Order: sequence, then structure tokens, then C-alpha cells
Amino acid sequence: MIKIKLNNCGNIIGYGNEHANVQFLLPTLPALLKDNQTIDDIVNINGNHWRKIFVIIAKLCCRQKQWQKYRSEDLLNEVYLNFSLKPNFNKQLNIVCGKQHAQSIDIFNESLNWEIIDQRKRVRINSKTSAHRIIAAPYLDYRQFPNALIEEVVKAYYCN
Repeated sequence: MIKIKLNNCGNIIGYGNEHANVQFLLPTLPALLKDNQTIDDIVNINGNHWRKIFVIIAKLCCRQKQWQKYRSEDLLNEVYLNFSLKPNFNKQLNIVCGKQHAQSIDIFNESLNWEIIDQRKRVRINSKTSAHRIIAAPYLDYRQFPNALIEEVVKAYYCN
């Protein structure tokens, strides 16, 4: 069951499978989020912007299927969308989306060794010695996160 996670004040801080191995830390949440909504429901309410976000997440996460099928069938069961400003990096893979968001949750002050994945320094990944990988990535938008960069990121965290 795909659930909303609330904080003590009743604010939404997460959506999807809280026990997934992958979490995306996002700066904004979609409007009118409810338990058990499908991606299509979320896109219909929130527009094309959220469709693009889910496409990029699917391309980053799917390994065995076509990303389109993964997006429709498995994505919300296999990832956790974290909207908290005080996140816990307890997942196997934690992808922080957006430079400003990464700065606001202060991940660069963590005592992590960062490797730069791409030439423009848009993506950083913590060293492979950590059990919980953290990737500082661009916001999930095609202009900032094109397919070539998606492929570099996937290669980096599956091959390092």
C-alpha cells in the first residue's frame, strides 16, 4: 500500500514505500497528495511538471524493465519520496534533488568524501565506503538532468 507519511504536526513529509532502498529527497511536494494515488492521479492533479519528475525517477531506478512500464507499475512501491527538511539518510541510495535543496538540508557539511560524477560538477556522490550512498543531483527537470547525465549517474552508483 502506498502511504503518505506525516510528521508530528500533521504535515506531509513523505510518499511511497517508506521501507524502500531508494529515496528521493525533493524540495516540494505535489498538491492534493492522498494515500494510494497512482502516478497518473498525481500528474492529472499537478500537471506535466510532475510527469517529468516521475520519468526521470523511473529512468534512474529501473534496471530490468522498460522505464515506462516501471514508472506505471512499480515506481511508487520501490521508492520513497521524502519532502522533509530534516531527512534521515538511512536508505541504501539517497538522491538529493536540487542544489538549493541540498544546501538547505546541509548535506555538504556532512563528513563525507564526495566524488564528482560529471564535468560540470552538477552531480556528486559520497565515497563508496559508506553503507548509505548519497547523491547530490540536479533538480529532476530535463534541462538540468538530461538523459546523458541520467546514464552517468546510473553507471556511477551501480558500478562504483
